Amino acid sequence: MLQHVVAITWNDQVPENYAEVVTKVLKDMVSKIPSVRDYHCGPDLGVSAATNANYLIAATFDDVAGWRAYDEDPLHNEIRAKYFKPYIASRAASQISF
Repeated sequence: MLQHVVAITWNDQVPENYAEVVTKVLKDMVSKIPSVRDYHCGPDLGVSAATNANYLIAATFDDVAGWRAYDEDPLHNEIRAKYFKPYIASRAASQISF
């Protein structure tokens, strides 16, 4: 199994309550990408350090090939360009196996 995690910090241009918008878009997207086994996303709860990222995505795949299919999916790329690129101040991602 492969876990893919993305931590995003929004820039100053992000609309208010934008996490609600992207959460809906992402959940709709993953229902259309068969290699996704499990998917969680949402805004930081604000219960720890103020330096936390603003938004987190955690996705599970059977293997690297499944993650690559998701990463290269045209719908995924369209959503990254339209909903994320204009509003990201920083992004960090990692993959682990388990």
